[in-house]
Amino acid sequence: MWARLRLDIQWFHLIRGIFDFLPFGTRSKTQKKLEDYWSLQQDDVLACLSLRSGFDLYLQALELPAGSEVLFSSITISDMPRIAEAHGLVPIPVDLSGCNFQLDLASLENAITAKSKVLVVAYLFGARPDLSQIIKLARERDLLIVEDCAQAWHTPDWRGNADVDATFFSFGNIKTATALGGSLCRIGHQEILDQMRELQEKQPVQVTWNRPVKLIKYAMLKILSTRVVYYFFCQLCRFRGRDLDVVLRGFTKGFSESDLLFRLRKRPSCVMMRMMYRGLKTYDTQRIEQRIQNAHQIIEHLELQKVEYEPSENSHSYWLFPYFCSAPDQLVLHLRQHGFDTTQRGRMEVLSPPDERPNLICPQATELLNQTVLLPCYPEMSDSAINQMCDLIIQFNPQQSFIHDSTGDTSKSKNALCKQ
Repeated sequence: MWARLRLDIQWFHLIRGIFDFLPFGTRSKTQKKLEDYWSLQQDDVLACLSLRSGFDLYLQALELPAGSEVLFSSITISDMPRIAEAHGLVPIPVDLSGCNFQLDLASLENAITAKSKVLVVAYLFGARPDLSQIIKLARERDLLIVEDCAQAWHTPDWRGNADVDATFFSFGNIKTATALGGSLCRIGHQEILDQMRELQEKQPVQVTWNRPVKLIKYAMLKILSTRVVYYFFCQLCRFRGRDLDVVLRGFTKGFSESDLLFRLRKRPSCVMMRMMYRGLKTYDTQRIEQRIQNAHQIIEHLELQKVEYEPSENSHSYWLFPYFCSAPDQLVLHLRQHGFDTTQRGRMEVLSPPDERPNLICPQATELLNQTVLLPCYPEMSDSAINQMCDLIIQFNPQQSFIHDSTGDTSKSKNALCKQ
């Protein structure tokens, strides 16, 4: 059984993580070393416990008036709008369109009001769509622009779009180049960054006593994701009547929903930052290239060049491969029965508009997310496995598949995946 995702960390880094507890170097020096390395000595980076921790610090530093609006890409994890609400702000969804899950410009224009202050753009599943029109509109309306790049990191040299105000990267448990936690935040305004640093210095340091347990846990999960072991694990879940999605989410969840801000407001430990630094310096970008190659193999095998409808220059690193199908539940079961574990939305959900603005419901994003099956394409998958998975998709009631055009409309098409 091919797992839906594999931990993107090498055995060397897991084993080396044990030695990160040795008392060499101070925490402040480790943080400066990490930030200097990734900022290319530009002093515009802050290392945080998590992406959500960095976002919380950013909103604290902005000191926006209560009732100000924060516009979000409508497909997000629930913690992000919850953080905004905790600051007395109002989260506003902006509908998405197309297979890149990009912000819909007309929906953005409709969502902006005089109270709108910040726009948070999430790059989903590895896609990095062109933001030029979004940035132009946001600047005209005096919006700060924040990039949520939790799923989009693909090379140590890429630090986000230079034209936005802040970019947040995650190296959490299931992310590319995971350090089993941690985040790097590039902040475009020095005064905001200085304020974030002052606020962070007042926070307690993340505890590290449980770090060895976490390293062992994720070493076991790395073993679990191998084909034979994962097959028996799936059979065990089935035998015990457990939902596989629920079990896996429990293994890899980050922060619990209770006392969210309390859990977020910690400084990253020296141990975590050493693992982030080492991962950035030694990451094998061939893994990303192989992942992209696997995705292109899916596109070619299913002849998606025949249904291409979006600009080919859109960048994509394929953290996962979104496949759109009118019967996603059945397709997940079909693939699982034949040795490929896939899933749908994970922790992603469509943000609801505030009660006083019901016109901001997001039908396109809702349809996109409801019809998405996330296919694995990690570098460990062989060519034959990719081809077998594609053949299974072709065999699965192909007349039920469809694509979304850039306006959100749907049209019937045989075996149509979104080409990036």
